[in-house]
Amino acid sequence: MRRVTELKLDKKDRDLLYNLDVNGRLTYSQLAKRTEMSKQLVKYRIERLEKEGFIKGYYTMIDTSRLGYTTFRVYLKFRNLVPERKEKIINYMKKQKNIWGVVLIAGKWDLALGISVKDIYEFYDIWDIILEKYLQYINDYKISIYSPIYHYAKSYITGDKDQSKIRILGGKEKIDYDTKDLRILGKISKNARISLVDLSDSLKMSPESINHRIKLLNKKGIIQGYRAMIDVGKMGYEYYKVETRLLNYNKINEILLYCHKHPNIYQVDRTIGGETLEIEFHVKSLKEMLKIMEEFEKAFPKTVERFDYITVLGEEKTTYMPEV
Repeated sequence: MRRVTELKLDKKDRDLLYNLDVNGRLTYSQLAKRTEMSKQLVKYRIERLEKEGFIKGYYTMIDTSRLGYTTFRVYLKFRNLVPERKEKIINYMKKQKNIWGVVLIAGKWDLALGISVKDIYEFYDIWDIILEKYLQYINDYKISIYSPIYHYAKSYITGDKDQSKIRILGGKEKIDYDTKDLRILGKISKNARISLVDLSDSLKMSPESINHRIKLLNKKGIIQGYRAMIDVGKMGYEYYKVETRLLNYNKINEILLYCHKHPNIYQVDRTIGGETLEIEFHVKSLKEMLKIMEEFEKAFPKTVERFDYITVLGEEKTTYMPEV
């Protein structure tokens, strides 16, 4: 059964959402040209989508590996936890500078954290404090390293084929940068649509200098893109992560291409310590996701040994950049 809020979206709304997912920093004029609407109508529709909660914000996709960071993914399973205590734990995680991702999940795990650190010792310090404060409430945990994450545009929103570039976070060599670059990244990580004038006022740098540095950060691959944070649940979609154990690695490039072309696959994770491949879906139902995995196994026979899935309930925090 479709949700009532889904009926409010027409093709123009969906075109806007897709374009903002591909590049959340597009101007109203650029969006007007791409969606064949007036600039005023684009502005009105975006404000409506924001007000009704379809767009929860805008974030910059920053490849922190190029800044010298390693990103850890931590799964937690809780025990003896009343709702009030769980809320306090989540709020604590959201306030930590190095924790850029806090995601509510269901199944064998309850919470997923994305933690970016300069070295293993910094991770130990963060992890020790978490254990000291909350070990009595943690039944189990699993720690992996992301390397890398492939992000695809949400082409299912419009039903058109995705022609956008793949945004890749992780697994790259360190690039030179300075403190001014970090200050800019810190600001735009939380608001990808912030204007150059507002950045200038906040950072006490000229708009021309900021614009030049942002262009260089894009060119260097530190900035991989800009994306609207879309509440796909309001559009009737569910969110699953499928942890897949492969029998062989010979067709990994073909598999990644297959995932990029599939409209309902919007992210693929490769990890050290996790499964061989982790595929993330936005679908209308669990049945649809399982059907897609059945098609995947047919497309790559004798390649998948087994798979399991996690249900994602919601993102509490996503910035892709530790606070500096």
